[in-house]
Amino acid sequence: MFPVLQIGPLAIQTYPLALLLAGWAALAIAARGAQRQGLDGDHLYNLGLYGFLAGVVAARIGHVITYWSSYRGQLLEIFGFNTQAFLLWPGLAAGLLVAGWYVRRHRLPLARVLDAAAPGVLVGVAIAGVGALLAGRFPGAAADLPWSVDLWGVRRHPSQLYEAAAALVAAAFAARAQRGGARPGAAALIALLGYGLGRWLLEPFRAESAVILGGLRLAQVLGLAASLAALWGLARQRMAHLTPSGSSSPEVSARTSGEGDGG
Repeated sequence: MFPVLQIGPLAIQTYPLALLLAGWAALAIAARGAQRQGLDGDHLYNLGLYGFLAGVVAARIGHVITYWSSYRGQLLEIFGFNTQAFLLWPGLAAGLLVAGWYVRRHRLPLARVLDAAAPGVLVGVAIAGVGALLAGRFPGAAADLPWSVDLWGVRRHPSQLYEAAAALVAAAFAARAQRGGARPGAAALIALLGYGLGRWLLEPFRAESAVILGGLRLAQVLGLAASLAALWGLARQRMAHLTPSGSSSPEVSARTSGEGDGG
């Protein structure tokens, strides 16, 4: 593994670097996708930047509040740069709230914004997964396979690469829907379906995972729920396409036609 990239006297941690590259790639791809959706690409850059900054601050504050006993005697550590001193869920919630506020303030069509962002977000997830493998983060379960990787003295599944590959496949399908003129929201739903299925199927290959209800892996439950929600959304879109709003049923149309002929 390569947790640190040494460039002369400069030592760069690979995982934070991968996260920065992931964010840049996600925004760049989303901005290009926005143009296909008839949106200004700058809106995607601004939305992503504001959401990212809000997420970082909230994730840091969440960590400080949760582990206040450790910070109480070292207040300067609150402002220190430690890439592990962040909590995911407060940061994610804050980032989504700020992004939603931006969409509402500028009266952007939410479905098209999500369609534009979906492929880029998944590419970012893939890049972050490669960075996690290089840094030895989120290790896979033990496995003696030809493609296993050595991590902490144990041969393991490269689960980070599995998840990265799944994200890229989902991104490809979402981008295809985006370029193919699919109904608004379809690309985002396809991305959610692919990502959810990936988490549901691949989570058992991780060495550690949060569990609920005595043994269910939380990521699998959330992945399955996301997949089912995406399928429901796509089915509703399909039904709306087959029976457009305002059209009559075949029976009513036939009756109306017959009355017209009789008149």
